[in-house]
Amino acid sequence: MKPLRFGIVGCGGIADTHGEALTRLKAEGLAEIVAATDALPERAQKFTSKYGGEAFESLEALLARPEIDAVTLCTPSGLHGPMAVLAARAGKHILSEKPLDVWIDAADQAIAAAEASGVVYGGIFQERFSPAARKVKKAIDSGAFGEIVLACAETKWYRSQEYYDSGDWRGTWKLDAGVFSNQGIHSLDKVQWLAGPVAEVLSATLCPSLHRNIEAETLGVVTLRFESGALGTLTMTTLAYEGFPERVDVSGTKGSAMLVGDHLAHFTTKEPYTDTENTPDTAPKDTGENTSSNPLALTGDGHLGNIRDFVLAIHEGRPPLVSARSARPAVKLLNMIYEKARVGPYA
Repeated sequence: MKPLRFGIVGCGGIADTHGEALTRLKAEGLAEIVAATDALPERAQKFTSKYGGEAFESLEALLARPEIDAVTLCTPSGLHGPMAVLAARAGKHILSEKPLDVWIDAADQAIAAAEASGVVYGGIFQERFSPAARKVKKAIDSGAFGEIVLACAETKWYRSQEYYDSGDWRGTWKLDAGVFSNQGIHSLDKVQWLAGPVAEVLSATLCPSLHRNIEAETLGVVTLRFESGALGTLTMTTLAYEGFPERVDVSGTKGSAMLVGDHLAHFTTKEPYTDTENTPDTAPKDTGENTSSNPLALTGDGHLGNIRDFVLAIHEGRPPLVSARSARPAVKLLNMIYEKARVGPYA
């Protein structure tokens, strides 16, 4: 099996997580980093000096190199869609950091370009790869929870003004949007991955610019109706000092579960359910910083699983578990929320 050769697009903080994962996959003979580019050339040089490969001054120059098989997009969210279109037209497989884009039209254009070019297009939703999340997903899909009646998510994190000031794209409607798009997009994905597609946003109250000098929302509460008829709530903020772990809970007529971060805080079923992965029922003790207050406090395990599956999907000729099509509902729901709340382009 020949290693898949990657170009990294965007060498900011999250690129290190991709670099470390691909370094581990190189040791397995699955993938390797051969190129990188960034709007700041010195950042690309620093990245390649650490992880290997050649630094390029532009995306176009990187995409022109025939030895590159795939790219990972670690740029601001609002650039993901247009960059994916360019990569698809260049015949490169694409792995996009979350979300596929802030705006559904851009995401759909990228999906169409990838499908027209016949390249594999995947997304990063690394929380799907935790043993706890997989256990809940398998239980729901097996019918062990009965009929899902309620699914709720809370992302109550803390981001300082200094965080938003660290990049002029942060908190802008064009390139980032707010807490629902950046920090909370995992919850928008996970509630639908577990409880099914959302049919309607019943209510959405969002507060742009609250306590932070940014364009987009720092606080919001949303109610949902799923296609199954279940109801749901989303509560999100980046103003909760110093932040709580993300929480997603799903309630059914025969079972219920609560995920706190990547850990299973509650799991019960009316009938016996066999867990083949023996997932711990409680979270381990807090060992220090986490993503509630530090955006780069990632263990990397979820990313490794997500990226490994993408690489194996290409080698095996199958869609990745987080395909662009399966990552799309999170962007669609995000836009439904913004439209209901009448914020950003929908104001």
